[in-house]
Amino acid sequence: MLKIMILEDEKAQTDRLLQFLSNYHDEHEEFEYIAEAYSRGIAFLDAYKCDADLIFLDIRIPDLAGMDVAKKIREVDQNVMIIFVTNLTQYAIEGYSVEAFDYILKPIQYASFSAKLDRALRMLSYREPEISLTFREKEGGKRIPAGTITYVEVCAHDLLFHTGNGAIKQWGTLSKYEALLKSAHFARCHTSYLVNLKFVRSIRKDSVDVAGVLLPISRPRRKEFLTAFAQYKGGAV
Repeated sequence: MLKIMILEDEKAQTDRLLQFLSNYHDEHEEFEYIAEAYSRGIAFLDAYKCDADLIFLDIRIPDLAGMDVAKKIREVDQNVMIIFVTNLTQYAIEGYSVEAFDYILKPIQYASFSAKLDRALRMLSYREPEISLTFREKEGGKRIPAGTITYVEVCAHDLLFHTGNGAIKQWGTLSKYEALLKSAHFARCHTSYLVNLKFVRSIRKDSVDVAGVLLPISRPRRKEFLTAFAQYKGGAV
């Protein structure tokens, strides 16, 4: 079941998109979805829970530019697929800055819509199932792919999730996330550190270089950590 969100200020265009989704479902019984539609950018962002699969986003919205909405979405959700709906191709080109998947020109025609949706659904099906973590912050929720986390660190009674864009503080236990992230190739090198093996550059006697940061390897964790790393690299254990 896909969750599809629409941000479009023209009711006629919203109705058209919803009708086209219904038509597509009639033609493809395996296509199951729920849809939410909004006419204002602020209301859309307030309602956004980082759980959408696909967004149809009008670039020109009265209260907040569609491109600004897209940038705010990308701050909290790197996974969702965005398709811009616009009158002018020049606006659609800007979509590359927010990793938009595609664009549809107004007035929307079903043949074009259907072709774009076909392609979007193929891409969604090709995506490897990837674990994403949703964090609760003062500003709201944030969803990030596990693959962008370099390591997790215990910090007092909280955890710090380190990424290329800084660290995210979250309450929880390292054991909980160790179990959750095991299939995403994370391994514990120390009581206080959980490492994404993808970012391991080198391993020394008592430390590991993770994306340029040296983290300690404790003696009790060393053998298990080396075994996990060898398995990740495909070496014999």
